[in-house]
Amino acid sequence: MFERAVQGRLGGPVGKTVALEFLGADGQPVSIDLKRAAPQGRRVSFGHLPTMYLRFEQRRLDGNVGYIAFNIFLDPQNLMREFEEAVHTFADADGIIIDLRGNPGGIGGLAMGMAGWFIDHTDDPLGTMRMRQTALKFAVFSRAETYDGPLAVLVDGCTASTAEILAGGLQDLGRARVFGTRSAGAALPSVIVKLPNGDGFQYAIADYVTTSGRRLEGAGVLSDAAVVPTREQLLAGRDPVIDAAVEWIQTQAPAAAQP
Repeated sequence: MFERAVQGRLGGPVGKTVALEFLGADGQPVSIDLKRAAPQGRRVSFGHLPTMYLRFEQRRLDGNVGYIAFNIFLDPQNLMREFEEAVHTFADADGIIIDLRGNPGGIGGLAMGMAGWFIDHTDDPLGTMRMRQTALKFAVFSRAETYDGPLAVLVDGCTASTAEILAGGLQDLGRARVFGTRSAGAALPSVIVKLPNGDGFQYAIADYVTTSGRRLEGAGVLSDAAVVPTREQLLAGRDPVIDAAVEWIQTQAPAAAQP
């Protein structure tokens, strides 16, 4: 989890500075003192998890493609409302992209609700959570009106837990094409208890398999189209994963529009 390690090094009191050294665009070392700012997004909490900040983004990309991104599956009342509004906004889009890169997961039930905006039946679940004495199917909560155009899901090595359940489930059901790199492979349902010293202890309580029987734990969600951004592309302000998803949607949209 390289990204998490970097975040840990950069974090600290707001207003304080942290010394950074990195390679600039010309390949030469650059040293700066970066002033820490308050986290973006709205403050959310859940159980014994530390306080986090939820960021939600929706925008229309070139080519009439809807783009939805959020960084964690928490704050269900507001997140589900924002997600619903975004899907309605992009009802006329040639395709929709759900960006789950860097999303560590959260409340598992939210994946079932979100999937329902893209699947018009409830015959097949996203997967099954298997405990010692019972099994719980992650049923799709289908909506009265669903989006049936091309759907792309973006993942990377920091996509985990509920984010993997949503991406892997939509992929297994043949409803979405996955772009990016292999996800974290950390999908086991778990609970967190608070220890006497104030620390949190997280432990798995069940196994989880997708509808096809795939175990995501330790394996992750494999991309249908593996895309690894290069340093040159990032320096140029490009996002090749989004570009690949948009290109695929543009090849699918005319066929999707056929009666």
